[in-house]
Amino acid sequence: MRLSSSPWAQAAALLLTLAPITLAQGVASECDALLARYARAGWSGAALVARDGKPLLARGYGKADLDGLRANDESTLFEIASLSKQFTAAAILKLEQQGKLSLDDPIDARLPGVPAHSKKITIQQLLTHTSGVPRENTAGSGEDLEAALKAYLADGPKEKPGARFAYWNGGYALLAGIVERASGESFTAYCERELFAPAGMQDTGFTGDADLSRERAAIGRTTAGAPRSALEHPYRSFGYQYRGMGGVVTTVGDLFRWDRALAGDGVLGEKARKRLFTVAKEDYACGWYVTRADSGSERQSHGGSVRGFACDFRRFPAAGACIAVLSNTDDVRAWEMGLNLECLLFGRPLRHPVPESVTLSAEQLAAFAGNFATKGGKLVVRVDDGVLIAGIEGQALLDTLAPSRPGSWSPDVAGLRETAVKLVEKIAKGDVELLREKMSKRISADWPEDVRLSIYPQYEKERGPLKQVSVLGTSYAGERVEIFLALAHERASGRVKLAFSSAGLELLDWKGPEFPATLRLLPQGGERFECAGAAPQRSFDFVRKAGRVTGLKTKGFEFRREE
Repeated sequence: MRLSSSPWAQAAALLLTLAPITLAQGVASECDALLARYARAGWSGAALVARDGKPLLARGYGKADLDGLRANDESTLFEIASLSKQFTAAAILKLEQQGKLSLDDPIDARLPGVPAHSKKITIQQLLTHTSGVPRENTAGSGEDLEAALKAYLADGPKEKPGARFAYWNGGYALLAGIVERASGESFTAYCERELFAPAGMQDTGFTGDADLSRERAAIGRTTAGAPRSALEHPYRSFGYQYRGMGGVVTTVGDLFRWDRALAGDGVLGEKARKRLFTVAKEDYACGWYVTRADSGSERQSHGGSVRGFACDFRRFPAAGACIAVLSNTDDVRAWEMGLNLECLLFGRPLRHPVPESVTLSAEQLAAFAGNFATKGGKLVVRVDDGVLIAGIEGQALLDTLAPSRPGSWSPDVAGLRETAVKLVEKIAKGDVELLREKMSKRISADWPEDVRLSIYPQYEKERGPLKQVSVLGTSYAGERVEIFLALAHERASGRVKLAFSSAGLELLDWKGPEFPATLRLLPQGGERFECAGAAPQRSFDFVRKAGRVTGLKTKGFEFRREE
């Protein structure tokens, strides 16, 4: 439920409406020019730059929808993934301020059914990722707090609580449960009433909120699945698989209001704010990284990334400054953009290269489109909005052109690939016992029967009987291994994505992406293109013979065009 605007929020909104006047001046103009360069290279989103408590720039870039009819602006809604953790931390500090808990409380005093091995973990240790529970413990889900707690804590801490930093999403899910039990209301209701409303954040809520404008919600584009609205749950529901660790939906304008709220006592008192930003281990405080900018002043920052969205937010209390970068495409390094904006704001050279390109017509670009094969892989190149998009097939190409970093879990990847193929083949024959055996306990026990009786029959009805399953590639997504399959059916082809964690099968997406990964190729002039996003320094050179593009070269690979 949105509450009425405070006088402070109205004043902040007025400042935001005046911000465009400054766009042609000084720092604001430089920031706008930088963001426009990112937008020409494929970035889409919104940004805010403020100093001395006043916005210098607040505007959108690119499109908020898939049809290109709705432009992003300062009021567009974006999901902010792990940047949401700061609000969970603030909710805990607010409850301490209200005398309803202490950060030094053991979680056993605030949560139901804590196993003996985890009773000494404190709220403070959950906030600062120092509980000792390994980050791969990701099995909690659903609406049952006690069941989610037992899944997340599993065998308990592997390190002495408080001894080491290990970023663990599950700890913030448990913190959301603590907020609910200490406040006596839902996590979302408490945050809206005690944090968002007093800060004047009328455009902030959570995925699934019915009272946020769907017309202003950005559609997130991704290389690893279907597009999604900022208001759509990335993990089926807002249960403990995401609650507390992500799911906040907001605008750059509201993030500015939040920055101003943290500069005063309107939401948290001085003692609570001091503790919010007090570092425990490895620069991490409570939902914030606290480091030093090049000038030596304190920087408070956090980012986030989830399917379709990426973001970066940083504050500089001594300068009354903040920077927000919200993106509705997840193939960008939002933190690099934030750092470059920080450099401009404080008069320093850029720290990261900015993608550059020349303008080519759709007809000129069409000459480079096609299928380009090499040993062990293929690039499928298509024209998209002034650039080339190259879909990658083949593990050797994926490992080189779109490398992913393994988490701390060390799985048998070859065995998982074999399991993925067998799972789909058995499901096609009406056998879901292997699916039941391999799936994570966080998935509903009814799901295999839903797959057998409804989901797969509908899928096969559209495409015909299954003929062949082949592996397109494998990549890592944090603590999960993602396996992409190509399915050949009697009438049409299909793509399926499976994701495994140490807890078992976490995802079986029958509308998987066409490619395991894609690259955005920016024209540099002549036959040369440069890759933006995942591998910004790699060049791709097309080869012509008799005026026709016949091949493609990049470091380590030569491709021939398929007819």
